[in-house]
Amino acid sequence: MTEQAIRDNTHQTTVGMALVILLALLTALDAMAIDMYLPGMPMIAQTYEVSAGSVQQTLSVFLAGLALGQCLYGPLLERFGRRMPLLVGLVIFVAGSVVAAMAPTLEWLLAARFLQAIGAAAGLVAPRAIVADLCDVKSSAKIFSLLMQVMMIAPVVAPMMGGFLLEHGGWRVIFWTLAVLGVIGLAWSLAAIPETLDVRQRTALSVGSVVRGYLAQSRRRVFMAYTAAGGFVLGSLFTYISAAAFVFTDHFGMTPTHFSYLFAANSVGLIIGGMLSNGLSARGMTPAGVTYIGLGMHTLAGALLYLVVTTDMVTFEIYVALLAVAIGALGLVFGNLTALTMNAGGAKAGVASALMGTLHYVIAAAVGYIVSLVTQGPHLMPLTIALCGVAALLLCRLAGAMTKKAQGT
Repeated sequence: MTEQAIRDNTHQTTVGMALVILLALLTALDAMAIDMYLPGMPMIAQTYEVSAGSVQQTLSVFLAGLALGQCLYGPLLERFGRRMPLLVGLVIFVAGSVVAAMAPTLEWLLAARFLQAIGAAAGLVAPRAIVADLCDVKSSAKIFSLLMQVMMIAPVVAPMMGGFLLEHGGWRVIFWTLAVLGVIGLAWSLAAIPETLDVRQRTALSVGSVVRGYLAQSRRRVFMAYTAAGGFVLGSLFTYISAAAFVFTDHFGMTPTHFSYLFAANSVGLIIGGMLSNGLSARGMTPAGVTYIGLGMHTLAGALLYLVVTTDMVTFEIYVALLAVAIGALGLVFGNLTALTMNAGGAKAGVASALMGTLHYVIAAAVGYIVSLVTQGPHLMPLTIALCGVAALLLCRLAGAMTKKAQGT
C-alpha cells in the first residue's frame, strides 16, 4: 500500500461541528477586519485630519500583509505543524487590533493594520491544512464549502456591526471588538484545535527548495496570466470596498448605518452571482465561459457608471443599481477563475495555491495604493472597476489563447 493510500485510510470522514464553527470563525477574521471598519473610514480621516486617499491606504497595507503572511505560513505549517503557527498568528492579530484601537497617528494605524493582517493570514492558511489532514476528499469538500459560505456572509454582517459600533462608540471601538474576537478565537483554539500533522511528516525549512518551487511555478505562463487576471478582479473589488464609504457618505449624504445596509445588500448580490454561476455550470457552460460573462458584466457596468457620472446624468438610484450589477457579477467570476488558475498550475497544487493567493493580494494592494494617490470622487471607483475588468478580460483571453496553442487547436 502506498504512503498516500495509508494516509487516505487514516483520514476521518467527519469533523465535529464545534471544530467546523471554530475554523469558520478563524477563516472569517480577515474579512471582518477588512469590512467592519469601512463605515468608520470617513471618521478616521476626520480624526487624523487626512485625506480620504490616505485612509484608504490602511486597506492597501492590510492586503499587502495578507499577501506576505500567506507566503510565510505555508512553510511554517509544514515545519512546525498546524497548531502552533495558528496560535502565534492569532496572538499577532490581537496585538495588531489593540495597537490599531490606540493608534495616535495614521502612521501608527498603518503599522497596526499590517501587523493585524500578518496575524489574520494564519486564519486563512491553517484551517485549510487542518481540514485536509483530518478528512478524505469528499468530506473536506463539504467543509471547505461551508468555510467559503462564511467568507461570503462576513461582508454582509461586518459592515452592519461596524455601523452599529460607530454610532455607539466611535471607530476605535471597532478595533477593540476585533481584538475581542481574536481573543475568543485564541482561547477557543487553545482548548479545541488539535495538532493534525504528525511529526514524521514534517519537513525541514529550506529556503532554496521553497524559492525553486516558486520560481518553477512562475514559469507557467497560462497559470501566471490567470493569476494576474484574478489579482485585477480582487483589486477591483477592494477598490469598491475602500472607496464606497466615502462616495455614499460624502457625496450622497448617507449615514454610516445606512451605508452599512447598502454594502450588505451588495454582498448578498455576490452570493446571488455565485448561485447563478452554479446554475450556468449545471447547464453545461464551461468555467471559462461563465468567467467571460461575469467579467463582461462587471466591466460594462463600471464603464456605464463612469459615463453617467462624467456626463452629470447620475442619480443615487442609477449609481446604486449599476454598482450592484458590477459587484454582483463578480460572483460569476471568483470560483470559475480560481478553478481555471489551479487547473493551469500543474501537479504542485500547494505551491500554486500559495503563489496564486499571494500575487492576488499583491496586485490588489498595488491597485488600491495607486487609486489612493488620485483625487477621490464618485467617478474614480467606476473607472477603476472598468479598467481592472478590461485588464482581467485581456489576461483571460491571453491565457485561453496560450492553452489552445499548447493543445494544438
